[in-house]
Amino acid sequence: MHKLLFCLLSVVSLTLLLSFHGGEARQREVPFQNACHFSQINSLAPAQATKFEAGQMEVWDHMSPELRCAGVTVARITLQANSIFLPAFFSPPALAYVVQGEGVMGTIASGCPETYEQIEGSSGRGGGGDRRRRFEDMHQKLENFRRGDVFASLAGVSQWWYNRGDSDAVIVIVLDVTNRENQLDQVPRMFQLAGSRTQEQQQPLTWPSGNNAFSGFDPNIIAEAFKINIETAKQLQNLKDNRGNIIRANGPLHFVIPPPREWQHDDIATGIEETYCTAKIHENIDDPERTDHFSTRAGRISTLNSLNLRVLRLVRLNALRGYLYSGGMVLPQWTANAHTVLYVTGGQAKIQVVDDNGQSVFNEQVGQGQVVVIPQGFAVSKTAGETGFEWISFKTNDHAYINTLSGQTSYLRAVPVDVIKASYGVNEEEAKRIKFSQQETLLAMTPSSSS
Repeated sequence: MHKLLFCLLSVVSLTLLLSFHGGEARQREVPFQNACHFSQINSLAPAQATKFEAGQMEVWDHMSPELRCAGVTVARITLQANSIFLPAFFSPPALAYVVQGEGVMGTIASGCPETYEQIEGSSGRGGGGDRRRRFEDMHQKLENFRRGDVFASLAGVSQWWYNRGDSDAVIVIVLDVTNRENQLDQVPRMFQLAGSRTQEQQQPLTWPSGNNAFSGFDPNIIAEAFKINIETAKQLQNLKDNRGNIIRANGPLHFVIPPPREWQHDDIATGIEETYCTAKIHENIDDPERTDHFSTRAGRISTLNSLNLRVLRLVRLNALRGYLYSGGMVLPQWTANAHTVLYVTGGQAKIQVVDDNGQSVFNEQVGQGQVVVIPQGFAVSKTAGETGFEWISFKTNDHAYINTLSGQTSYLRAVPVDVIKASYGVNEEEAKRIKFSQQETLLAMTPSSSS
């Protein structure tokens, strides 16, 4: 009886621990003083590109005022056809979005079992038709990826990406450097488990750095740990290799992949095996069927948070995918409890951001590949250009929510007419027009487009 009570208390304690872990994981180690005080916000482009044998990795400057404010940094990986981003892990939790391409992504988390086995039959000798089963491989879970997929990864969980398509695959990653799970500092770090330095020597930023984890060990230690010879141990170190962390595969790679979702469940109640090992870790946010806000004339918006991808409770980030048609507009709004990192995936838009002093701190046309940071509480509007506008936003809270300035569910719709009259010095007719004229909720057409 005492043992049963102890077990029950242990399960309850672990559940509470994980609940608090998910709810408080995003805490700043050492907040940057006045990091979010802006006289002007700048759109951001990559500060560095490291070229590898079969692709490149571009990184944004994590010391830029905008990214320091948001507590994140951004990287973009480009894989050429039939290439592989070798196993590596990042110190902070992250969200990755597939901008283009298709392939296979694998995660390697200590403590998780090898969930896939490949066993092939081989004919036995003699004419009796006896067949024996021959072991081929075992590995942890794999995921097919395609355009629009969002992947969640925890701190220290290794990953690799294989481009099996005929064109480049592009993946944008946002790393939450101020998450409590990143215990090192607020400098992003990528730990390589394979690969090597490239021939490029001088880099303006500190990452990606170069050699893999094996390269610093004595080869004899590696040989003993793996029970292999010294020459093979030296191969693991990749010291004579300068291809970097994205290499060309020797012919198509083959893996054991079950039918989609067949093995997954979405229970993150207790223990690592029921949190990350078996949890669903990705969702396609581009699928029109999962749209949250839709206007036949203006566009559509989809959100991904811990309510529809529960592992985000641990990662403490969420994502929003938006499409605006030509002349479409996202009504002025603010995110109440998170910073927003917006990455432009296509088209153009006029974006205006207003700070807590009522000053315009950003008012520019943005295009593909640019990043704009919108701090918590800053009001923002987006108006698409002639070719429309596409973007992915990453928010620094898995339960981020917005408030709108105009529209059916806006702040002004909730305010009594007399309060509007007193607040803005308008008559009753004007107050009612302000309150009731906009019939849309979030997406609308600009007047020039409506005419």
